[in-house]
This record gives sequence, structure tokens and C-alpha cells, in this order.
Amino acid sequence: MRSCEGGRSVGNEQNSRVSKPNGCRKRKECSVRMKYAKFAKSAIAVHLNTGNILFQKHPFKKLPPASMTKMMTLLLAMEMLQQGKIKTSDLVKVSKHAASTEGSSLFLKPGEVMPLRNLLKGIVLVSGNDATVALAEHMAGTEANFVKLMNNKAKTLGLVNTHFVNVHGLDHKDHFSCAYDMFIIAKSLLRHQRILKLTSLKYATIPRNSQTRMMLKNTNTLLGKYRGVDGLKTGTTDKAKYCLTATAKKQGTRVVAVVMGEPTVRKRDKEMAGLLDLSLQRRFVDRQMTRRHSRGKSFFA
Repeated sequence: MRSCEGGRSVGNEQNSRVSKPNGCRKRKECSVRMKYAKFAKSAIAVHLNTGNILFQKHPFKKLPPASMTKMMTLLLAMEMLQQGKIKTSDLVKVSKHAASTEGSSLFLKPGEVMPLRNLLKGIVLVSGNDATVALAEHMAGTEANFVKLMNNKAKTLGLVNTHFVNVHGLDHKDHFSCAYDMFIIAKSLLRHQRILKLTSLKYATIPRNSQTRMMLKNTNTLLGKYRGVDGLKTGTTDKAKYCLTATAKKQGTRVVAVVMGEPTVRKRDKEMAGLLDLSLQRRFVDRQMTRRHSRGKSFFA
């Protein structure tokens, strides 16, 4: 069973999945599916307030999630902060293993000590792989131990199309997820209000020593360009291509959308903006909510 509310809107069992169309009742609904996320390998858009699915394209297709993996790392961090197991003031010592992690980086050095709050900024804004490993080691002793926590949490959430082998999302044949599962992780992460204080930052600075500060620029290029966007996480690798889980709020309506496997950053942002436009259209959202309540099913049921 999936641990998510909203009845069939977000799926009760894997077999039911997201409701699939049994032929188009109206040509307009067909055109909606064909118009949006044309280049994405997988996509989904969900009205978070109700769980109503507004758009879907191969939502259960297993794909490399790249750094969107870090949403699970952040979710576990938010839970441990809430439980008092860790504090943002904790001083985290960077291991040789963390400092040597490839990919996007805060350029941490072995033995360097950094406050946990700054590691979080480095993970959220610039997707620092070294910072992610350092945080994981601080929370669970080793990266391997933390990966076990990630997979256990995935099982708790009912994510049967997700498996992690690392904390940062670098490509591995056994490291995969899908758009629907990324949405469920994002939904769980958004229950922690403090995360939006980080993900909404376009820029931040963190001290590296007593004399220098490091400027961080958020990899989510929709921030400041699309009104209402305040998160969540990008992801890019050779195999995953360009991915994004985004959330936006307008007039009390919050939506979450995921695109995976986009060929370029420009297409990723354009197609995500299109999904957000679709999802936040007052008339569109109201119409789909009305259909859901009248039929007891989600959009495209």
C-alpha cells in the first residue's frame, strides 16, 4: 500500500497506479497529454492540496533520478532535526571519503569542520555531493548505513519503483526511481516547513574560513523567473539528463511537478513552466476537482 492520501487520486496500490485513460472522453483531454512534457521521458503534476493528478506521462517508468535523490537525504535530515537527533548548529567534520566524492561540489577538504546548517545550504542550492556524504556520515556513521535508512524510508512510503545505492544520485545501474515516487518524496519533504526556507533561496553565502565566504547560486533556474516557485530540487547526470522536481504556490493552491530525462536545461525549464501553467490555471484546477468529486476518480480516469 502507498502511504499517501487522496484515495485513487495519488494511488492506493501499485496495481492501480495513477489512473490511466480508457480512451479520451474529450479531444481536449487528449491534446493536454500531447502538448505538455513532450521531451521528458517521464512527468507528473499533482495538486498537493487535494492529491488530484493533473498530468501524467509514464509516471512509473524507472529512470536515474540524479541529484533529485537528495530529496530523500533531505527528508531524513528534516525528520532527524524534528526529532532532536541532530541540530543545525552541529559541527560536522568532513571525512576523506566525503571530500573525494565526484560531481557537483562544495570543494570540502578532509578534516574541515562545517556547521550542519551550511551543509544543508550546499546540498539544496548547489547540490554538493561532498556535502551530502558528509551530512549522511554525520547522521548514520557511514554513507552505506545512511543508504539503508533511505531504502527503508522508501519502503515505508511504498516506493516500489525506487532503489538507492548512494546518497547523492551519481549514476549506477541499481540506483533508480520514477516521477511518481519523486512526487511522493517531495510531498513528504514539504510537510517540513523549514525546507522551503532553503529551497526558495536563489543565492546564499557560507563562510569557508575566517576571511573568505563562498557564494552559492541555486541550480533551480526557475526561482525568480516563474512566480510562485519556491523549490525543490534539480538533478543532472549523463544518464539521467536534466531532471527537476518543482513546487509552486498561487492563491493558496500548491502544486508539485516532476520532469525526468529532459534533453537540455532550457527544455527542462520550459516544459516544467508549462506543467506549472497548466496546474495553476484556476479554471483548469477547478474543473478537474469538480470531475474528481463527481466521479470519485482523478483526472484522465
